[in-house]
Amino acid sequence: MSIEINDEITRNFHLFWDNYPGPVMLVHKTRTIMAANRAARALSCPVGTRCIDLGEKKHHAGCLASKALKEGTGVREVSYAEHLGQVVDGYWIPLAGSEELYVHFCNDITDYASERLFTPKCGETGRECGSCSA
Repeated sequence: MSIEINDEITRNFHLFWDNYPGPVMLVHKTRTIMAANRAARALSCPVGTRCIDLGEKKHHAGCLASKALKEGTGVREVSYAEHLGQVVDGYWIPLAGSEELYVHFCNDITDYASERLFTPKCGETGRECGSCSA
């Protein structure tokens, strides 16, 4: 299945996001990357690839794309990305007037993050630990 988007949307994406210092992607509801800014391309986020197929599946467990598209509003999540060793401030923002496209990006805010975001993980479950000595 080939997904196509309006050339104007692609041009506007690059106009607004190519100079952004962090990776930004324009993504279809199928999770296919439709456009990527310079930083995303440098990190091997190739257009035409499904973002959920990049890296390990567990790294996408906190994805809020479906929620953002369903609600038609931007969604934000600040969390510790263990595989990156960073606290990331992530956004999924649907394009106005589209039920199929959203912009996704994360900012590394590790240097500014509260210590509570570095919650120890339990060695057995991988979840936040509050009941054991980890």
